[in-house]
Amino acid sequence: MEINVRSHTPVYLQLAHGLREMIRAGELAPGTVFPGEHEMATQYGVGREAVRKALGVLRAEGLVATKKGEGSQVRVQPERETLAIDSKTRVWFRQTTPEERITMGLDEGVGLVVVETEGVAPRLLPSDEVIITGK
Repeated sequence: MEINVRSHTPVYLQLAHGLREMIRAGELAPGTVFPGEHEMATQYGVGREAVRKALGVLRAEGLVATKKGEGSQVRVQPERETLAIDSKTRVWFRQTTPEERITMGLDEGVGLVVVETEGVAPRLLPSDEVIITGK
């Protein structure tokens, strides 16, 4: 990956883009642990702050998970459930609250799908665990 320090695109966004493409291409497999910030900064010729911000971008996208004391790794994408909806069902997306993230055990960057059907309590589903189809 090449980082162009003369580009109008901030260095951390270039790094995030490059890492994202490596993840999507399978060059960085799910569960791959990233080296420490210092090592990544040296490897890509950027500052540690750029590495920190780039990983933050990927965390917000749900591609990277970071655990204190363990570092960052490529997030394993969960199995997806197919949810068929009809005209009586309303579906929308929203971000989780901190309490919901803890209760549901969700990684940063994973939103919620809210499913409402008349006469039934709303269901909250992790957005990366559902595929919605309609009739």
